[in-house]
Amino acid sequence: MIDHALGRPSANQRRLEVLVSSFLAFLVLRHKSGPEPRFKILGVIDRLLGHLPAWKIVFGTLVAKWVASNFFLLTYMNGNPAAIPLYTRNYYRATWILTALDAGFLTAQDIKPKFLRDFLSMVFFTFYLLTPEAADEKVRRYRSLATTDMLRLSWEKNLNPYLRLSTFPDRWFLSIREDTSIPRPSPPSATSFPEEVPLPSINARLYFSGTREELRNARELIFQIPGGGFITQSPKCHDDYVSNWARMTKTPIIAIDYGKAPERPYPWAIEECYDAWRSVVESNGKVIGMQGWEKEDGSANPPLKICMVGDSAGGNIAVGVIMRCIETHEKVVPLPAGLVLIYPALSFDIACWMPSEQRDLMRGNSFRNLASTATLAPPQPPHVAKKDIKDVSPLAQAEAPRRIDVLKGEVDRRQSWYRRLWARVRGLEVTEREQQKIVIDSRLSMTSRMSFYTDRIIQLEMMRAMALLYLRNSPKPPDLINDYYLSPMVAPDDILALFPKTFFLVGEKDPFVDDTVVFAGRLRANKEKARKEWERTMQRARRVSLSHPISPISGDGGITIEVPSTTDTATRPRGLSTSSTTSTQSTAAETAALLPHHLFSHPPEEMVRVKILEGISHGFFQMLSILPEAKQATRLTSDWFLEMLGSPSDDAAVVRDEVLTDFMIDEIRRRDGAPMSPTATGAGTYYMAHSAPVLPPAKHILVEEAALDEVKERHILERRRHELEAILYGQ
Repeated sequence: MIDHALGRPSANQRRLEVLVSSFLAFLVLRHKSGPEPRFKILGVIDRLLGHLPAWKIVFGTLVAKWVASNFFLLTYMNGNPAAIPLYTRNYYRATWILTALDAGFLTAQDIKPKFLRDFLSMVFFTFYLLTPEAADEKVRRYRSLATTDMLRLSWEKNLNPYLRLSTFPDRWFLSIREDTSIPRPSPPSATSFPEEVPLPSINARLYFSGTREELRNARELIFQIPGGGFITQSPKCHDDYVSNWARMTKTPIIAIDYGKAPERPYPWAIEECYDAWRSVVESNGKVIGMQGWEKEDGSANPPLKICMVGDSAGGNIAVGVIMRCIETHEKVVPLPAGLVLIYPALSFDIACWMPSEQRDLMRGNSFRNLASTATLAPPQPPHVAKKDIKDVSPLAQAEAPRRIDVLKGEVDRRQSWYRRLWARVRGLEVTEREQQKIVIDSRLSMTSRMSFYTDRIIQLEMMRAMALLYLRNSPKPPDLINDYYLSPMVAPDDILALFPKTFFLVGEKDPFVDDTVVFAGRLRANKEKARKEWERTMQRARRVSLSHPISPISGDGGITIEVPSTTDTATRPRGLSTSSTTSTQSTAAETAALLPHHLFSHPPEEMVRVKILEGISHGFFQMLSILPEAKQATRLTSDWFLEMLGSPSDDAAVVRDEVLTDFMIDEIRRRDGAPMSPTATGAGTYYMAHSAPVLPPAKHILVEEAALDEVKERHILERRRHELEAILYGQ
């Protein structure tokens, strides 16, 4: 109190106040000779408590103190009632445990040696588990001025040996769970860190439930980019659920341990994960112990089917890797068969009010489970909905269900018996429908970052700290508005149209839920445009084939294009096939054969899927031991992996004619009145966010003869574009 009265609250003044108060208390309570204490009131207390043992006095004092601290609560004078439950019971219970762990670990952070710190962290955790309000206050004060060490200590607490032992049943034994390294691809990719050349090898962690021989013969792979706010958490921190993925899918998993900020700022993580992806796909898995392109008998292996997954910050990096693959023009970099994004952070714009175009996008895409908790006029996403301002505070949120079933999609909204009883005692008859009714003016929609800025897992100040640490030492001044590698939510439409099958999983009360909804909405809208353009192109192709038959090789209407031969399938021009001979022939018949299986032929609802978990916030995959819904989510994502990896070999991720794709994208842009795509002219930018030019390549890239082949290939692609346009339009 004294430090507040002086106007300079500080820890030192608080310590002085505690010491002075303790000394004064000692003077008052010390034993004095004589029949009566110095103060009469103390004599009365002596007579009242003289017959009680000491332990009862201590116990009664503590209880009296606790009751006094809740006096205003008991007398209904504590202001607004308790907040409406935002989370399911299981999730709130899990955050209670995590908050106590954070408080205990942060309290013991300065203790040395390490073995003593690890032990006392668990002791302090037990204390804070019994005093949740103190734990909340402790964590809030630490996070308000979070440092890199604090964030890493908090998020890497599952590496504590005692915690790791207690969570061992979730990992259990796995035949292959080991750290490894991946060499950089050759030639190396363009980088924003030329001073680091030659770049170091890439650290990774390999998971597989089978034997070494089964790993060698495996033809499928899961490529994981783990989260951690860009600054912390190695793949080892994700062992629990990744080990479960490995067992459930029977598929090898390679998790990338990319460099973390602030030592490795933006865009190091994107470039390192992109290089890891290139090394894996160009070696066909040989760099991680798989067979590669050749079997033991010398016959050729087909390309691996790979599914990519990223959570939180890893989702941001995964999207960046996909866009980098799409924008790479000096060589072919295949896309994965599918992409799974788990509560991804896809924007660095910490805005308050939601722009009108994002509201329209949400309203137009009508995700069914987004509207399940609210009656909105006009419809609005529930994570920004507010109750009627006439009844309660406009800042009130929609009440979360008691529990959910992730796999069955069931939601339990029943009220507990004591809430119903208490409502009757107070004479309140509130029906379940009335409690769920939410009406909001759509012009006042706030972003999820602002609506859930007091989230129990990731608060606004933590987002700010992560952004500053990630961007502060970047070699290029960050552009938060236009850099779509930093904020994929603003990625160009033609890039989004080329994305592979993408599934999203996010909590309804997650501060990043807007990122998922808006990005998925943009993906779906662009997939819908691409689908319509594909249908128009199919109609043109049918009309041309009926009126002007095309010879497969040459002749009336036939087109012959000479393509430079190459033995590396990864370096051939996209959409042009190769063979062991010195040349191949790309014909209109080939285009007609590819068109029905083109990337754009798939319906949007098949290519984009969103699962939003009500009453759940961020980081639930890290709660596998204490959250039942996390186990269900692990099973759900495993099923997604199997679905993507089990799709036919002519899936959109494999069959992709680059010239035909560019042709249809240019048609979409013409119809929308947008400029022609950069790839149509051959003079566009490469990796635009970091100004790494495509012509000429960066000086440190060893291209040699590949540079000459690139010029030839570019002219071939341009020539084929004009011939394709002539065929489809009958010119």
